[in-house]
Amino acid sequence: MQRRFFALLIFFAGGLFLNAMLSTASAAEPSELQWPTIKNVNRPGVYWWWPGNGVDRENITWNLETLKKGGIGGAHIIPIYGVKGAEDRFIDYLSPKWMEMLDHSVAEAQRLGMWIDMSTGTGWPFGGPIVPPEDGELRLVIKDGKVEIQKANWRVKRAAPGGVGDVINPYDSKALGRYLGHFDRAFSESGTRLPRAQYHDSFEYRGNWCRDFYQQFEKRRGYDLNDHLDALAGQGDPELVSRVKCDYRTTLGELHLEFIENWAAWARGHGCITRNQAHGSPTNLLDTYAAVDVPETEIFGASVFQIPGLRREPDNVNDDPIHPLIAYMASSAAHVAGRQFVSSETCTWLRNHFRSALSQAKPEIDQLFLSGINHVIYHGCCYSPKDAEWPGWLFYASLEANPRNAFWRDMSALNEYIARCQSILQSGKPSNDILLYWPVYDLWSKPEGLNQNCTVHQEGWLTKSPCGDVAMALREKGYLFDFISDRQLQKVQGTKDGLESGGAHYETIVVPPTDHMPIATLRKLSQLAEAGASVCFVGHLPKTVPGLADLEERQTELDTLVAAVADGAGKGSLRLIEDASAMTLPAEAAPRERMVDLGLKCIRRTHDEGYHYFVANLSDHTVDGWVPLAQPAASAVILDPLSGDSGVATTKAAESGAEVYLQLEPGQTCIVRTFTEKKVDGCAWSVLRPSANALEIAGTWKVDFVDGAPVLPASFSTDVLKSWTELGDAESKRFAGTARYQIEFELPTIEAKEWCLELGEVRESARVFVNGREVGTRFALPYKILVGKYVKPGTNTLAIEVTNLSANRIRDLDTRKVPWKKFYDINFVNVNYRKFDASKWSLTPSGLLGPVRLVPMRSMTP
Repeated sequence: MQRRFFALLIFFAGGLFLNAMLSTASAAEPSELQWPTIKNVNRPGVYWWWPGNGVDRENITWNLETLKKGGIGGAHIIPIYGVKGAEDRFIDYLSPKWMEMLDHSVAEAQRLGMWIDMSTGTGWPFGGPIVPPEDGELRLVIKDGKVEIQKANWRVKRAAPGGVGDVINPYDSKALGRYLGHFDRAFSESGTRLPRAQYHDSFEYRGNWCRDFYQQFEKRRGYDLNDHLDALAGQGDPELVSRVKCDYRTTLGELHLEFIENWAAWARGHGCITRNQAHGSPTNLLDTYAAVDVPETEIFGASVFQIPGLRREPDNVNDDPIHPLIAYMASSAAHVAGRQFVSSETCTWLRNHFRSALSQAKPEIDQLFLSGINHVIYHGCCYSPKDAEWPGWLFYASLEANPRNAFWRDMSALNEYIARCQSILQSGKPSNDILLYWPVYDLWSKPEGLNQNCTVHQEGWLTKSPCGDVAMALREKGYLFDFISDRQLQKVQGTKDGLESGGAHYETIVVPPTDHMPIATLRKLSQLAEAGASVCFVGHLPKTVPGLADLEERQTELDTLVAAVADGAGKGSLRLIEDASAMTLPAEAAPRERMVDLGLKCIRRTHDEGYHYFVANLSDHTVDGWVPLAQPAASAVILDPLSGDSGVATTKAAESGAEVYLQLEPGQTCIVRTFTEKKVDGCAWSVLRPSANALEIAGTWKVDFVDGAPVLPASFSTDVLKSWTELGDAESKRFAGTARYQIEFELPTIEAKEWCLELGEVRESARVFVNGREVGTRFALPYKILVGKYVKPGTNTLAIEVTNLSANRIRDLDTRKVPWKKFYDINFVNVNYRKFDASKWSLTPSGLLGPVRLVPMRSMTP
């Protein structure tokens, strides 16, 4: 009773607990050469599916402890459909037993220094048996040129026991209040501890109407929609059709935004922060992302990178990758609104199950970092009890970032890399120079269709628009920018030094070619320009106002404002750029990060004495030379997030900003910490180049299988490095795990400042040991590591523990027709949503393929 009373106090106290959670990533600035202290929010999280809610206290603890050991910072509980044969374990959602399991999860996570989030429902989207028919979704359809309102008949997708039922109407905040009341009662009656966050998944509702839509429309738009149903149905004057549909879409967007705002207010009132995936919705995404504490995007499929050696097998990828510009919508909303975290549902369908490698995940995550994401959450990990036979309980669309997957053995190295990066990317303030206006009313004024849902998969609403063209031109030329909405623009403050929004500083506003613009937006832009802020219109000035009500009066006012802007263009800080493809801005309007000309990409954040640059080489060539920075720097430090090493960089002043000497091979990244005025002292970052020909480490390798299943193959010796599947040993062809390669070599008697060990081709990750001392782990390109402080004159011992993928083991199960695919609902599918059958796969190469070489390095002065 005492614990329940205490939990109730926490549940209803709300604000203090929320503030504490939001400040968990804040920390004192590190010393010049140090990394920040790693906190749990710096570490990646996982989507943690609960199949059938078939969880118990012992296995919850075991699952969380295992995740903790693997470098995971937290888990997001999503109840889903169950496992066949485990029906006796199923627990109904929100039942007293389920609340007990949630409470135990939160308590164990707190004990382990982790966080727990939960979906406000099972599967997705919101809904279930607690949604009465009158609160379900409605659809407006056009039939024979007439408007009809129908029930959507849409059920919760991938629902868990106790969660099966209708989807709630996402435009009805009163229905939402009734829905959330069930959660209020479940928490208050059970005294369950609060999770860190409540979560709303991407918009996969099917409705586009609500019961009081006519009344809401008239109240917001000022006229009766019933008078213009023909135009809504697409009939009549095209301009009238465009304007009525724009008003319909504006109203629909406002209603869903209020739905999300009310859900977020409910969660915050109970002490939880909120995560929301706004994409897919018919709203202004920037406003809907910004309505929550942690805007969240997602990546789906395999991006195309130019990194040599990065595998992209045609039979192993989904040809529907998400454009990197899409992630800017979530990060922009966070930056402009002053949110600390931007998360991503990460690596969904990266490759096929069990054929996704850590080397393929890293560049995807680097690309997210470059897009402003700083809170990676893997998609994901499935709860599985200890007694479940391999491969355990699984989710159909997952990276399989779970302890049963072979790559888990070295995944902690990737997780440590992410934690270091995010410790920087979650600190300070974003430092983008440009606010890029998103003209959503151009999208909403299209005469085709009804609601315009902004999805991540069909991204033409952005990438095939004039705004998208400008955004890509800015990105390719090294301009750092955030999108901004009409609503957000009203909160921008002009200062003598530029523009302020959400605590972040900007230099200029860029308006892409825009046809429809609200008067309030153009008025705000004019006011900012008159106050001295830099405003650039691209292509042409706005032509008309959106919507229908008071059209003549509003159009007259817009025309007057447009004329004034046209008259002021070229005077002071107001500019008109006619050629959208050129998009070269004057230096005083915004600096350009010219490192893009070398093939590098970056994102920049502030710290107390300068800037942090996250720099990535995702190109096909090595960068070895002076790299320009747009911001001035008296000194700089280089931090390597892979090794954790740091050192004082070689820098020099430049005409604009500064230059730093960097050496980055394809696939490599670094953090550059600049100091605007201070000269930093400390150990210098070494600039190294080969001083002589590489020594191939050849001879007889002794190979022992040390960890894995189903059976450890027999040890062997070999003079030729090749896949262990080519041994002729049946067990090696189905083995998933780790083999230890060991050899002795003589260190050449030549002078060298450092020695670089090149591992050649590794399938898939490698832990390196020299003379019995662990040097480090390499899990992605380039597979190289410095070993100078570990080698000694004369004879040395090299050991490399290589871990492969689980592909061959799952192939063996399907070849032998072992019935492991035993899940309800969608059961198990491949990357193209077809029946999963690994028996058709070729054997996946495994082990150390080499060649392994030792390269003497000399130190050089740039």
